[in-house]
Amino acid sequence: MIRSMTGFGRAQVSSSPFQVVVEMRSVNHRYADLRVKLPADMSVLEEPMQERLKKVVRRGRLDVTVSVARRTRGGASIEVDAALVDSYIRAARRIQKRHRLAGELSLDTVMRLPEVVRPRDEDGPGAGRDAVVMKAFGRALAAHDAMRVREGRILERDILGRMKAIDRLRESMAKRAPEVVPAHRKRLLERLNGAAGLRVDEGRLAQEVALVAEKADITEELVRLAGYVEQTAEILRHAKEPVGKKLDFIMQEMNREANTINSKSVDLDLCRDALEVKAEVEKIREQVQNIE
Repeated sequence: MIRSMTGFGRAQVSSSPFQVVVEMRSVNHRYADLRVKLPADMSVLEEPMQERLKKVVRRGRLDVTVSVARRTRGGASIEVDAALVDSYIRAARRIQKRHRLAGELSLDTVMRLPEVVRPRDEDGPGAGRDAVVMKAFGRALAAHDAMRVREGRILERDILGRMKAIDRLRESMAKRAPEVVPAHRKRLLERLNGAAGLRVDEGRLAQEVALVAEKADITEELVRLAGYVEQTAEILRHAKEPVGKKLDFIMQEMNREANTINSKSVDLDLCRDALEVKAEVEKIREQVQNIE
């Protein structure tokens, strides 16, 4: 089963008093570039998240964003960090004295200062929260992977269809190739017979035909093309590991074989078929860039 490198997954889990949202977005990348963005007080979760991601995502750039909101309910207790308030006030007075500034801290200003007022966590900081976060993370990862699998199936169907087209072109070239040398010999004879006063030298003619036959022999290239078509189908249908790099290499080799056939051909139909093969290979290469 192949996977696309592009995907999206989102999960939202609510468990009093937390509401957690995890989003994952991935795009193409040569290597695995896994980035996790967590609230500052949850950095301890990055390592276990990274370990789980590495088991699922082998290539591609993946960005994970975790947001946590705390829902307040009727009767929920509130705590004030008095020591933090004292620190804020002392810092304000030092600034006021040093710079000779006028003004007083109001209650409204103090209440808006970061971390001064917060809901009370009866079970201790972060109690229950990390479990909720990891639950949302697991669901988002599953959704992200499912999307990559679906995209992978679409890519597989497209590539296999194009491989069948390439194989049909290969068969066409294989049928046409044996006719090239006799046709070339016939054309040479027609030219020579049409030239007044020239006598056909059978030895030179045979030599010329032999040179053309050697140059135009594409048997080896056609055999390799057939092998690459078969190998690609095998990889796609039985993939258990990332195969994107392997498929990209095969496409490079197929393109090289098509170029060689085109350069060897003294027949217009063979040239056209070889160019069609190149066009299909380039389209496959574009798709392969999306495969993990």
